[in-house]
Parts: sequence; structure tokens; C-alpha cells
Amino acid sequence: MYKSFFGKKNKELVSLLLCSMLLAGCADLDISLDSSAKGKDDSKTASTEETSEEEKDKDKNKDSGKDAASKDDSSESDESVAEASKVEDEDAKTEELNIFADFPEMFYFSSGAGGWATEIVIDEDGSFTGSYYDYDMGDTGDGYPDGTLYICDFTGQFSDPEATDKDYIYKTKLLDLVLLDEDKIGTQEIIDDTLYVYTDPYGFEGADEFIIYAPGADLSEMSDECLSWTFMSLDIFEQVPVDYYVLYNVNAEDAFNGICDDSIWNRSYRCTNGDAYVNFSPSYYMGSYFSFFPDDDSPASLSLSLPWDGSSSETMECKENWKTDGETYNVTIEKKDDETYIITVEGISDTTFDFSEWGGTEPGKFSGVFVLQE
Repeated sequence: MYKSFFGKKNKELVSLLLCSMLLAGCADLDISLDSSAKGKDDSKTASTEETSEEEKDKDKNKDSGKDAASKDDSSESDESVAEASKVEDEDAKTEELNIFADFPEMFYFSSGAGGWATEIVIDEDGSFTGSYYDYDMGDTGDGYPDGTLYICDFTGQFSDPEATDKDYIYKTKLLDLVLLDEDKIGTQEIIDDTLYVYTDPYGFEGADEFIIYAPGADLSEMSDECLSWTFMSLDIFEQVPVDYYVLYNVNAEDAFNGICDDSIWNRSYRCTNGDAYVNFSPSYYMGSYFSFFPDDDSPASLSLSLPWDGSSSETMECKENWKTDGETYNVTIEKKDDETYIITVEGISDTTFDFSEWGGTEPGKFSGVFVLQE
């Protein structure tokens, strides 16, 4: 049996079977090796992909950091610009509201009668110096035959002005008031035949809030008490005239008046024709005057009262001064420059007045160039 089983043919079959088994084993080995290599490659690829993703994330985070930093820088820059703009706006507003810089050189509080007044000089920063005096020559006695002088010198500080809801009207507060001879208040002494009485400054009683009325402010916004201390003609003006300021102590109901030094109200103008001349005298108090003189030795041949507001070039109807039934005329004032005005006159009720002596060429009509008098 054994011999027959391992015959020639059977040996060939066994050989073939062994070869097949060897080939199958090699194939399995190749597959295993390929799978292992593929696993390694897949792992390497995955690792590479993960590394790439991490690098992308890092780059993304880095870019996000840059963007955030850029945004922060931009935000800080915007805030700096906004803050600078805010400061500039505040400075501009302060400059705009600093009407102290436009104030007249001096303000005065007075009734216009008697020898008393309180005068103050206000600097651009709101600080001021002042003096109150009341000279009573009739109040004499032993050792002071020249009368009695009530006096007080002082300094002080106003706050920055603030705008109100009314045009050309502002408010400020008294921050400080220092009496230079405070230790002498209530005492008196005789100096050079005059009795000096040291007292508090009139016009600053209970001082706290002050109202500033600048040129253009409606007079209807002023209280009767305030108006009573001003010198503006209420028959002429509806607003505070050019170059005129009012500083009103609300608690004491006292008003200080100020006129700019170079104001039209402090000037006079003249038109000449030979010996004859015409005077033009602007005034905010009783109205401006317009008078025709034949020469220096003669009274005015014609004098008109002009209800002029200091700037208007509209024609005004004017009446003769000092006459209850005086003639009426139309008058127009046109500004040529700060030192020159052109004024025309035309009769209304009297169309025949002879203006030829002053250069008029037609009855009832006159036109002349008026030059500032130094």
C-alpha cells in the first residue's frame, strides 16, 4: 500500500500540492506585507494631514492674532482721533464762547446822576479789577471841608461764560471777590481835607450769577430792573446795539454797561463846504444828532434827531430837534468804511429847504460825505 501510494504519479501529485501550498503562503506573506506598508503609508499620510491642519490652524490663529492686534490698534487710533477731535471741539466752543475777549475795556454801574459809580475792567480770562466810589462834596465836617468819599477797591474772577437758549445772551458766575482793604471796611479816615469811608462795592451785593447781554440780544429778554440801569433808547432799539454790552447781577438786580472804545457811539463825523459844515453825532441814548451850521459862530440852521441803530442803511423818517411841530425828513446813512459815511436828506413836510450852503443842488435835498473827526 505504502509503496503503491507513493508511486510515480502520486509523487508528482504530492510535489504539485506542496508547490501550491508554498505559493499560497508567499501570496499571503505579500498581502500581509502590502497591508502593513499601506497601513504605514496611511498613518504617515494621516499624520502629514494632521500636521498640515495644525499648521493651518496655527497660521489661522496667527492671522487672527494679527487681525485682532490690527483691530485693537485701529480701535486705539480711532479713540485717539475721537479724543483729539473732542478736545478741539471743546477748545473751539470755549473760544467761541469767550466773549470776554470782545468786551469793552471798562464796565460801569451808575445811575447817571450824582458822583458815584462802580467800574470794573475784565480780562480775557474772566479776572477783573474794580473800584467803587461815591463822592459827596456836600457832606463836610471838621477836618474834611472838601467832602466825603466812599470808596472800595477790589479784584475778582468770573467763570467761563455759557450760552443760553437765547441768542447773544450768556451766563457766568462770580467765583471770587477780594476787597483790597478788607481790614478797613467800616472804618474812616481824613486824607487831604476829605473824609474817606471804606465800604463794600455797590453792585456786587449777593453776587452769584450774572447774565451777559451782547450786541443783538433782544431787549424783551431783559427784566425791567435790568433795563432801568441801561442807557439805551427804548424808542429806537429792540436789540442791544452794536458795541454795547450789559452785565447783569441777577440777585442784586444791578446792571453794568460797557461800550467798546472804538465804537461808533464814541465818534463824531463832519461834512464841510467852505465855512459851512454838518455834524453827525451817533448816540444810543437819546438818538443820533444831525446838525447844519453856517459857520462856527452861528447856531444850527437845522438839527434832526435820527433814530439810527448804528448799522442800518434803511431810510429813516426824522424830525427836527427842539420843536414840537417840526418838519420831517427822510434820512439814509450808508457806511463807506470805518471812517466815512454817506448821508442823504430829503424833505417830507418841507420840500423847499435851501441846502445850497452845504453843497445841496436841489431844494429840499442834501447828500454829503462825512469823515471821522479825530
